[in-house]
Amino acid sequence: MAQTQTLVDNFNDDVRNTAKWNQYASPASADRIREVNGRVEIRPASNSATTRAGYESVATYDLTESEVRIELIQPLRSAAGAQAYLVVKLDSSNQVLIQVAGDQVECYFVFPDTPTPAYVLQRRIPYEPVKHRWLRIRQTGVNLFFEGAPDGEWWTTIIMTGVPFDTTAVTLEFGASTTVALPSPGVAVFDNFNVRDTGNARRIEERRLSARDTRVEAAEVAASRRHLEHANNNDEVNYPSRPFAGNYSKSLKHDALGDPDPASYASLLRALESRDPQDFEEIALASTTAVRLTNPQTGLTFDLEGPDPQEPTQPPAPRFDSEVAAHEAGELYWMAVARDVAFINYGTDTSIAAAVNSLNSEFPQFGGTTPVTTGNIFRGIYPGEQVGPYVSQFLVKGNVDPRKPVGLGRNAADGYIAYGSRVIDQRLVPAVAGTDYLTTFAPWLDVQNGVDKRGLDSFDSTRRFIRNLRDGATLVHLDQVLDAWYNAAWYLMSEPTGNQSTYVTGTTGRPMLDLEFPKAEGNPYNQSKTQLGFATFGPTQLLQLLGETLGRALRAVWWQKWGVHRRLRPEEYGGRVHNHITGVRTYSLHASILTSLQTGGLAPYFGNVGDKFPSSYLLPQAYPEGAPTHPAYGAGHATASGALATILKAFFDETAAIENPVQSDAAGTALVAYTGPGATQMTVGSELNKLAGNIAIFRNGAGVHWRTDYTESLVLGEAVAIGLLQEMSLGFQEDDGFFQLTRFDGRTIRIFDGKVVRLDLIP
Repeated sequence: MAQTQTLVDNFNDDVRNTAKWNQYASPASADRIREVNGRVEIRPASNSATTRAGYESVATYDLTESEVRIELIQPLRSAAGAQAYLVVKLDSSNQVLIQVAGDQVECYFVFPDTPTPAYVLQRRIPYEPVKHRWLRIRQTGVNLFFEGAPDGEWWTTIIMTGVPFDTTAVTLEFGASTTVALPSPGVAVFDNFNVRDTGNARRIEERRLSARDTRVEAAEVAASRRHLEHANNNDEVNYPSRPFAGNYSKSLKHDALGDPDPASYASLLRALESRDPQDFEEIALASTTAVRLTNPQTGLTFDLEGPDPQEPTQPPAPRFDSEVAAHEAGELYWMAVARDVAFINYGTDTSIAAAVNSLNSEFPQFGGTTPVTTGNIFRGIYPGEQVGPYVSQFLVKGNVDPRKPVGLGRNAADGYIAYGSRVIDQRLVPAVAGTDYLTTFAPWLDVQNGVDKRGLDSFDSTRRFIRNLRDGATLVHLDQVLDAWYNAAWYLMSEPTGNQSTYVTGTTGRPMLDLEFPKAEGNPYNQSKTQLGFATFGPTQLLQLLGETLGRALRAVWWQKWGVHRRLRPEEYGGRVHNHITGVRTYSLHASILTSLQTGGLAPYFGNVGDKFPSSYLLPQAYPEGAPTHPAYGAGHATASGALATILKAFFDETAAIENPVQSDAAGTALVAYTGPGATQMTVGSELNKLAGNIAIFRNGAGVHWRTDYTESLVLGEAVAIGLLQEMSLGFQEDDGFFQLTRFDGRTIRIFDGKVVRLDLIP
């Protein structure tokens, strides 16, 4: 009698070989089992407690010194009572079988019993789809082996047993069954019964190896980028008489004046140095209820695409005792004074005029453009940030959609961004005007020691467009950074051809179809006569990249925060300023900030009866909890925004004009036309830069970040995004596809074939 291994079928003819196999299905149905796609697909009946379907050999075979194997490409759904099996049987009461049942591989003997055969479990192990893709029953001498393999070559024994019955004349069977009623059992897929040459088709194997090679090439590209050395400003050792007073310490232990407890701070340093997860659990916080530190281990993560979180770096932050730090603080104190001044009124407001004079005369090293004017005060420095109104159009303007009712998205000034069939309102519910926090010492000290003041904000009763720094601070308080960039993406994808203001007669005005904003030059589908981009070079890839890039950018900046710089927050600096001026403790502070608060430009606003902030010299905070529980430098919002602006620049034509710009009125209840300087010079690229600057500097306006945090973090995020796009470009299928964008330094680059090249250097 022929041995079991001689029954061979690869099922490639898509027709059951009736000389080899009988087919069965219970309940009876021709749809339960089909030989198709070069394999056998078995679909047990739904909602049936007992259903069974499969193939059984026509002839009998001899298992002695032989084997039977099958490739289980896909079992049934992982549910109790669903099985895909391989059986060797003498008769219905004498069988051995191996099956995948739920999430287990099970080996059984079947013995005679009354009234039905008895199934006796021999071994059960967890099912691993790769490891158990192949199943085999093999007899050698008096031993029976149940085995699994990933490839039909390298077998692992599940159990070895004795042979329970005579195996010289057995039938062979495979199939699928359910023993409980399941609404959707799924489909079991089998292939290659006793087929030993199991290599994939040539094209499949080539694809597998090409995918591997592309990943290797991307890894080589990443490895070829230079990892820069990281260095901080040495503030942890600069002031031995006031240990760690120049560094971040919120939620750690402090003395009665708010200076860090050295032992508590040392427990943080120990964890960062050892990188042992358990040491992070041993950090000595101020109390068991202190707000926990935000994710100090994340910069130790390894990313599998894009730059390693520790590849890019930032220069040392300004020293605690430096002129630059004092001048940056001066700007932040003025932002707190002007928090409720409407941007539209900057040209006439007296406090803005005082801030302009002070920044020019007392704090010229604050890091912004000088001379300071009412047109550039509190603005960013990168191309386009000082063109047009203060707030980026992507934070206020809506799409034109003639299908929408009047006032609800028909015109751009309605402020509704199209999200497919839905809309997002650009208005927000801002914090109440005139409400600032941590302006007296006791609450300030509480939050340094981790007392949780989150969620104690007071909010306006009216939705408003962003009109001032407080509204901007509200935007970036509880967001996930991604919010504004999704809005910008949807705006650019959805605006129909026209004037970006109102419906233009003669156009169809179809959002997402009549595209106002062209795709970037490198999009290979721009000139295609037959294709559109979608999952590549289209909206799906763009939206995917925004979220993906966000996480990578934040991991990079979190390494800078915790692993390198540990810069103190502005509110902590303000505490040192207050202690120094009130005479309870002295610090190595630059005189400029002390002089301004006591006798200079800031003096009429702080520390005395009748002043705007009479109770202290602390830096007023827009949030009740002050800054979050992670160091200041670099800034998460700024780094993420630099990265996400880079992604949008890579997908859209940066030179496309932004027409009919708008700005919020002084009350924030309506958008009005902007016709001032730069109204006709605004572009997609410049407004993306401005959006990045707005999001970063609004955090400064809240009192939680420094000017340097914005300046250096935008370019850090940009570096992360460029590295990610560089590696992605290795996987392009489309001919001549590339990414092209203008960096924050004004230079245009092209990314293709794993290369990043300045455009002016391309022949």
